[in-house]
Amino acid sequence: MFVVSLTGRPGHGRAAGDPVPTLLEALEGLELPLAPERTAGPDALVLASRGETALEAMLRALEVGSTAVGLGIGAVPGPLPGSVRELSGPAVEAARSAVAAASTTSQVPLAVRAADPRHADTAADVEAVLRLIGWMIRARSRGQWQAVHELREDPTATQAVLAERLGVTQQTVSRAVKTSGWREESAAHPLAVRLLSMIDLTSTR
Repeated sequence: MFVVSLTGRPGHGRAAGDPVPTLLEALEGLELPLAPERTAGPDALVLASRGETALEAMLRALEVGSTAVGLGIGAVPGPLPGSVRELSGPAVEAARSAVAAASTTSQVPLAVRAADPRHADTAADVEAVLRLIGWMIRARSRGQWQAVHELREDPTATQAVLAERLGVTQQTVSRAVKTSGWREESAAHPLAVRLLSMIDLTSTR
């Protein structure tokens, strides 16, 4: 299982205000075993059963920005409770360790920890991939972000369709997509998912 711990504590460019409502709104629509919830203060917790969903949750949190993201991979004892706030087990402890590490990272505040110590190196590998993706997300302009967001929502959409949705010219969309690094980022997603899934499927704790 995958536990994503999110914190909007100061130190990551967070402006005054509560980041959790925006985070929870961004996570809507994901197929999750339990609904994401605020845990305490500017913190939230997400439980995912698949690597693809865990990746999507982290990408959405990075797009929101001003948030430290910690991913823990490992066991979550069943049966599941009624709320993510009641979760326990190795994956939760790993997520707690990950978000603590992410909170001390100034550039891309994201960390990955595996509950099974045998997978420490693989967790470091996927963390490196995700931080590169996070750097690309942080570097995007608003126009680039809007184009990428639409592409992530509808990967088959043509540039003409995207231009109509965004109220800009097709040339503007083409330029935004080319300079956003989206194609390079999306090419790295399958690698991240494979690494995440490998840790999850072969963990003993």
